[in-house]
Amino acid sequence: MALLIVLLALGLVQIWGSGGPLHRDGWFGHWKTFVYSRGLVQGKPGIGFGLLVLLPVLGSAILLAIAEAALGWLGVLLVSVPVLLYSFGRGNFNDALAGYLRAWYQGDLEAAKKSAEPLMEPENVERAREISSAQELHGLVFRAAAYRAFERLFAVLFWFLLLGIPGAMLYRLSHLAHTHFCQQSISRGDEAVPGDQALAARWLWLIEWLPVRAIGFSLAIVGNFAGCYRAWREHLTCKQSATEDVLEYYLEGALGGIDSSECSAGAAVSEGQRLCGAEIEGMQALLSRALLMWVTLMALYGLFAS
Repeated sequence: MALLIVLLALGLVQIWGSGGPLHRDGWFGHWKTFVYSRGLVQGKPGIGFGLLVLLPVLGSAILLAIAEAALGWLGVLLVSVPVLLYSFGRGNFNDALAGYLRAWYQGDLEAAKKSAEPLMEPENVERAREISSAQELHGLVFRAAAYRAFERLFAVLFWFLLLGIPGAMLYRLSHLAHTHFCQQSISRGDEAVPGDQALAARWLWLIEWLPVRAIGFSLAIVGNFAGCYRAWREHLTCKQSATEDVLEYYLEGALGGIDSSECSAGAAVSEGQRLCGAEIEGMQALLSRALLMWVTLMALYGLFAS
């Protein structure tokens, strides 16, 4: 059943480019405002964040149980596919990356910055706008795109496979909460419990700790094993590095000795542009192979476990 749910959800992502019509997060902003307007959470960091994330997760678990009791496997399917789709990351990753690469190969730095904005976390958008070096922009976009691919798909699938639909929702709402707090601190908008922003960041790091290491080992298998495995082993028990840093180390190791000849742009652009483009294209290919490996392993598990 888990494999069928994943395949249906991934199939709809291919059709829509993302979770499409199901990615409506307005309710979460209203829910956050409601939670933090209650006297229960005032001056008590942690309680508001727990209510913000855990109550909707509990709601998804209850809905799934009711659907299964009423309709059996069909009910599970009807609830699980939309919830998993909702849990996938926002925006069309492939379109954003393709737009960035087009602008990059044309040497249009401003257009490249604009195209890359959907790939970045809120705190990095302003930083990207101020960059004047093409190489610095490339480094920022490579790191941002790697993390975006991870959070929109791999982390969600990891927690879905481990904890089911509530696990997928737990990760997405944790990421949404962190994003809302970051946007709030940038805009200085509505008031919230100050300590919860740091708590949301720390919790997100914790909930990403296992899946980023799972994807790291997967990248070693589908990429340059020696280079990626070395990075994976060095950061296996690391308790300080950010998820983005660890993922960047893994991808650099898995890409190995990539060169400009692997770029699809041909000789029409400079050597430096081709090399940077080859890194982005190589990363896309690696992540696609890693996803295929995960789906294959799920299929094999389902085959031999039945």
